[in-house]
Amino acid sequence: MINIAICDDEKKDIAQLKTILQEVMGKYAVNYDIQEYESGESLLRAEALFHLVFLDIVMDGEDGIEIGKHIHRKHRDAKIIYQTNFGQYCKEAMNRTHAFAFLEKPLKAPAVEEQIREFFEDSKGTQELSADFHNVRCRIDGKDMVRSVMSIPVREIVYFEYVKMQKDIKIVTTAGEYLYTEAMSGLEKRMKPLGFEVCCRGILVNMEHVLRIKMYDVLLDTGKKVPLSQRRVKKFRERINEYLHDSFR
Repeated sequence: MINIAICDDEKKDIAQLKTILQEVMGKYAVNYDIQEYESGESLLRAEALFHLVFLDIVMDGEDGIEIGKHIHRKHRDAKIIYQTNFGQYCKEAMNRTHAFAFLEKPLKAPAVEEQIREFFEDSKGTQELSADFHNVRCRIDGKDMVRSVMSIPVREIVYFEYVKMQKDIKIVTTAGEYLYTEAMSGLEKRMKPLGFEVCCRGILVNMEHVLRIKMYDVLLDTGKKVPLSQRRVKKFRERINEYLHDSFR
């Protein structure tokens, strides 16, 4: 679950941003929750720890930058995205609160979507996420079961494999295997921002489970290996290096 907070003293701005976020988040296979706050004090009183905080800098009687500093002390992994009509606050916000990004009002959907994409590409942002899959078929206690919606923690997914004969996608996890139907191209688009990369046609690997590359095989921490196509070797190595760099950043 990714927890998102919107803090703004203008109700219309909250409503506008919430609509944009719902449209953007709907493109990803993740669970999310959006909480609304009309003051910085109410945000600070919240018990939840937020992964993403959209925070107005200038609110009645409050300094959004100071609110951001308190949030950063409470949860250092929280990503704060400031928004305001006053661009002169940008540098101060960035320097004093380790802000993740800065957006000028009125907010535009493409700008918000770009920051959501940046958030997902940050490896720390995926650690607590679960991905949703529809009409998943699995075996439980020796019986075939179908679940209309199944949430699987992203970290538990090792790889996806397209099963040509069945025209299904197999989800291989640390706990078991599941089958469901989806276009591979759509799956790639949804999962790549969460740390997945194609190693060969029809196989999408979670880079967190990659131990090393050996010739044209990708060795996984589960003891399994999947093929690496020759034409993808360079790009796959580059993506692994980027992922490792971000993980230790």
